[in-house]
Amino acid sequence: MLLKKNEKKILLITIAVILFGVTVLGILYFNKSHGGKSEVTTIKDKISIPQNTGDNKKNIITIEDGIVQGDIIVMPTIDYNDLKKNKKLKELMVSRKESLGIKKSLDMIVHSDESFKIGDIHISMRDILEKAFIQKGEVFQEKIEDSGAVRPQKIKEYGIYVVQSGDNIWNIHFNILKEFYEYQGIFVSSEADEPVAFGKSSGVGKILKFSETMVIIYNLIEKKVDSNIDLLEPLSKVVVYNMEEVFPLLQEINYENIARIQFDGKTIWIPAKKL
Repeated sequence: MLLKKNEKKILLITIAVILFGVTVLGILYFNKSHGGKSEVTTIKDKISIPQNTGDNKKNIITIEDGIVQGDIIVMPTIDYNDLKKNKKLKELMVSRKESLGIKKSLDMIVHSDESFKIGDIHISMRDILEKAFIQKGEVFQEKIEDSGAVRPQKIKEYGIYVVQSGDNIWNIHFNILKEFYEYQGIFVSSEADEPVAFGKSSGVGKILKFSETMVIIYNLIEKKVDSNIDLLEPLSKVVVYNMEEVFPLLQEINYENIARIQFDGKTIWIPAKKL
């Protein structure tokens, strides 16, 4: 009886050794037939994104078995230096500006998933927005799609003004306000921002002061959000406007009642429009 038990035990060990050997041989054969690579590969090994071609074509992710496939759209960089030379880019900017009633007061309209270039400096809107949110103590929300693309929760439009020598933030805001109302058929005097009786701010002046709390001033050289527009060197800073905040605010204002606007340094009160 003891002999039979030992024979069974030896038989089981022999079978186990044979199975192990077959498994090892199978793995070696698989690796050899796949160029010696192991079965596990990183996403970096699997994804290939073509270089930016300057058009709006999709960049296809090449992904092998075991990883979800998808497309990432890499938007072309908007080159400030090409705004006048590149016909397609010029037409795109004109179209975006006209939809907002803007022609001259902003240099570019850039979407939150795009990037732009000024001189040799390349910057993405995502980087600007993320740093601006951090400075305010807020969380920049975005989502990761199945393809691996990282996008803001909602694609928004941002107006970009490239700061020039001699500019001041007040006049930059005022030029946008005048052009917006001109598009609405309303003429705004060049002195409308001047103080009224007893040195009090005019309605336009209050809007301009409030506008200073809504914009992002970004230092392209130091890659950070700034507090003023004084230039380190030419074309070194931009003023960024959230067009979904600025123009809806102006649209809420009945210009005939603009003198009734109240502003306390943080909050602005606008008289309700009559229905």
